[in-house]
Amino acid sequence: MGDFDPKKHTAEEAGYDAKDNYVRGLKMPEKRFKNMVHNHSAEEQQSMRKQVDEAEAAGLRSYQVKHSKRYYTIENGIVIGSAKG
Repeated sequence: MGDFDPKKHTAEEAGYDAKDNYVRGLKMPEKRFKNMVHNHSAEEQQSMRKQVDEAEAAGLRSYQVKHSKRYYTIENGIVIGSAKG
């Protein structure tokens, strides 16, 4: 996974991680989510929203959002990469 660099990324949302630590930038802002799901079908967007919501509810700082035959890697609410899988 990548490293969260506060000089490069803006922490717009905050929350508590799985270990109950307060973390800036834990949640993905709606604007960033819309950018991520742009050009995906409505069904994929719903699936991706559910995956993000579940990961945030669990307090995960790093997780993957699967779509079609690919996935996005999310860290601290920021898409840091994508790959086939």
